[in-house]
Amino acid sequence: MGIFSFRNKNEKEAEEKKYRFGMEGMLREVLDKNSKGQESLDTLSKEIRQIGTDVRKHDMALEDCLDALEEQREEEAQSQKRIAELESGQEKLLQVLDAYQEQVWNMMRYAAEHDPAWVVQIDLIRNAVRGKQISGGISLIEETGVRVDYALHEVIEIIDTAEEERAQVVAEIYHPGYVYMGVVKKKAKVAAYRYVQTDGQEQGTGLERGI
Repeated sequence: MGIFSFRNKNEKEAEEKKYRFGMEGMLREVLDKNSKGQESLDTLSKEIRQIGTDVRKHDMALEDCLDALEEQREEEAQSQKRIAELESGQEKLLQVLDAYQEQVWNMMRYAAEHDPAWVVQIDLIRNAVRGKQISGGISLIEETGVRVDYALHEVIEIIDTAEEERAQVVAEIYHPGYVYMGVVKKKAKVAAYRYVQTDGQEQGTGLERGI
């Protein structure tokens, strides 16, 4: 009886020890898993914080880019406005120049017919201004004796001539034109020769009134 009881006691202690060992193993395993899970959570949390930091930096950089773009747009708008103002002022100055040239040209024509002494004086005035015009990129279309160029001349009168070599040649300038920075701003109004045979039959020269 005593031996049986002792044996049962030993078996019970062995079972309890085995149970405790098993529980301790399970507990260690749970703790180990918890530790690894915590490490994973810490790593994930760190990565999330880093992503948040990167997103904020990206947002700040994007805002800076948008601000810079808006400033650039404002500067471009101001530049376009300024260019438009300059072009408008330029056109007004060219209109003033055109009116001046027309008046001086009319004075020259009148003086040549009625008071030749004034031609020299008016020509001096024109020469004084011509240098400024050239330096400003302006050249006048005022030459006679050259072939008609419909890009430069508007033929408003045709003069018949029996000299064939003078056909389609500018005979007279009624109002000068001008070229600004390589662009024809106003054509010269001119009279041009048209060759006519001595028997009165016109030769085809293609010369017409106007363009």
